[in-house]
Amino acid sequence: MRKLLACLLFCLAPRLVPAAPAEPVGLLELFNYYEYSPALLSSGQPTREQFPAIAKAGMEAVINLAPVTDPGALADEAEVVGKLGMAYVHIPVNWDHPPQADVESFLGAMEKFRGKRVLVHCYAGSRASAFVFLYRVLELGADRVAARTTLESIWANNPGYELPAVPQWRQLIDDVLVAHAR
Repeated sequence: MRKLLACLLFCLAPRLVPAAPAEPVGLLELFNYYEYSPALLSSGQPTREQFPAIAKAGMEAVINLAPVTDPGALADEAEVVGKLGMAYVHIPVNWDHPPQADVESFLGAMEKFRGKRVLVHCYAGSRASAFVFLYRVLELGADRVAARTTLESIWANNPGYELPAVPQWRQLIDDVLVAHAR
């Protein structure tokens, strides 16, 4: 009888004890997450499961700078983001040859979203942080040295891809600053 009772308890126990709720997914779980201000954040590629948390955190717009061919990219990201009530812009920036025109498109998108809470992301946060650096310096008047320190600290999280190791990105940043006379 005891064996039968023990067997029943063993088999039924998982059904009697409620499952623990799933851990909430928050913004801090985003790879290379950085909050420049309450209205401007950047990160690496969010997963499909992270977008509801992004919306819940009050994000009103998402700007994706990663090509759809990047690892982890969501081919239907515009739809995922839109269903959550956020605006979406996709500017697929070529890593090896980042064009200055993409920065100008980004600056235009940021102007469109002025006053909104915006997440800028790419594959690892490098493209996003570079474009945000340019936006902060050119449009928000951020101190260039302090903004550059933040930029380099974000890039340092990607071993082998630190800013000094990627001349095409240093060149893009310099070219855009010169073009805007900064």
